[in-house]
Amino acid sequence: MYAVRTFVNTALFGTSAILWLFLSGLIAGPFLWLFPGKGGRNVRRFVYVQSLGIMFFVRACARNFRIVRLERPAEPCVVVANHESALDLYTVASLGFNNVVYITKGWVFKVPFFRFVMRGAGYLDAEKTPPEEMLACCKKALENGCDVVLFPQGSRKNPQARFKSGAFYLAEKLNVPVIAVAISGTGKMLSPGTIWLHPADILIQSLPAVRAQEFSGPVVHLEMARTVKHQIMDVVNKEENK
Repeated sequence: MYAVRTFVNTALFGTSAILWLFLSGLIAGPFLWLFPGKGGRNVRRFVYVQSLGIMFFVRACARNFRIVRLERPAEPCVVVANHESALDLYTVASLGFNNVVYITKGWVFKVPFFRFVMRGAGYLDAEKTPPEEMLACCKKALENGCDVVLFPQGSRKNPQARFKSGAFYLAEKLNVPVIAVAISGTGKMLSPGTIWLHPADILIQSLPAVRAQEFSGPVVHLEMARTVKHQIMDVVNKEENK
């Protein structure tokens, strides 16, 4: 039964998800090119709608799908999440983050259609953007009401990898809260290097916001990174050990 469900997930829902991404982009592309909105706002709304569509298919593939969303600060935030799967990019939409700027790896900017969308939305290349420019771009995005989203582990190949401190350095320097998001099950549903969509228990949970002022020590952003990783992994490990 598990193998049959995996095949149906991949053949039906996986194919439908790819068609959704392709057709929605094909239809919306010309309008987004002509009317990107102030600072790419319309492009980011489009990505939000696309992401909700992908999460619909993820829900259909899952054995059990849960979202736990806590009340968030009214001000723009830095959002950080653990990274298990290519599906993680779409998960923050399910928590209501509808105006986000992603900081991501440079290879994504080389994919033809994604390159147009990401540049139009004001997303940032983590590999090619100098630190001072990155700080300035993030400050501008936050001042324009965007949340800045990062995956501090960098790679989805090692779900237990340490959290790099860049996101927390940004939050400290720009004096904005950090919202941690724990993602469990996406790595079991779509493992790195495979196309098969396995039935899995999915949990997407936001955690209470933290601020740099709550931490002490000589290097605050490093302490934030360690603490937030522990908070996220406590949720993930508890979920996976059920």
